Amino acid sequence: MIDESLMAKVISLSPADRLELIGAVWDTLPHNDLPVTDAEKTLLDVRLADAEENPNDESPWSDVKVRLERLFR
Repeated sequence: MIDESLMAKVISLSPADRLELIGAVWDTLPHNDLPVTDAEKTLLDVRLADAEENPNDESPWSDVKVRLERLFR
């Protein structure tokens, strides 16, 4: 169980700081301890195979960013 005083400190953080904290905590987990389902493994294999079969089917980050910004306006 998480200490209540720790949670109070976390809740007092701004949303941006909480997201940064989540990332920092996530990064402390050993990669072999992260749960990955069989379905997720299959999806990763499919995506990796697609990337290897279609190396020119990619977009630069600047294009992706513009598309995402338009999508979430």
